[in-house]
Amino acid sequence: MSNREKAAQHLDAQRESYESCDTDGFVSQWAHGINADLHRRKAEIEEAGGMAEFTGLYEGARRVKAKIIHSQYGYAWVLHEDEKYLIQQRGKVFLPTGKRSRVLKALGLSERKEYAPAGACIEGSGTGLAGAASCYILTYRKGCKWGTDAQIKED
Repeated sequence: MSNREKAAQHLDAQRESYESCDTDGFVSQWAHGINADLHRRKAEIEEAGGMAEFTGLYEGARRVKAKIIHSQYGYAWVLHEDEKYLIQQRGKVFLPTGKRSRVLKALGLSERKEYAPAGACIEGSGTGLAGAASCYILTYRKGCKWGTDAQIKED
């Protein structure tokens, strides 16, 4: 069964649940809704040849070996140890994110859209209703986490 068919099944089950029990079945309805979203996203990835759009760090046309991380201070690029020259220039492995970053511009770097092998899953945090309310569909890189298998998106 395709992901599109699975998504349609979840939407039908969500609709049936709502019609048969009104709002008493809200957890089932929510679960069917988020699973429909997950299968719809998986179908989009499959239809794009297993690829999705991400942001990559580039020095001209060269893909810099770097990945975006999330820390207590927000999002940042972290450079792979192979990027010795850039690490030396910056003085550390972390770089700010953002198309208008002065640090990236000073290093001759830019963020560009790219396609890379991808997957999708349900992500969330919290417990009980707080956990349910904070769930979302995450599209993640399946290939090289440093972006070496990415293909630049031509503008």
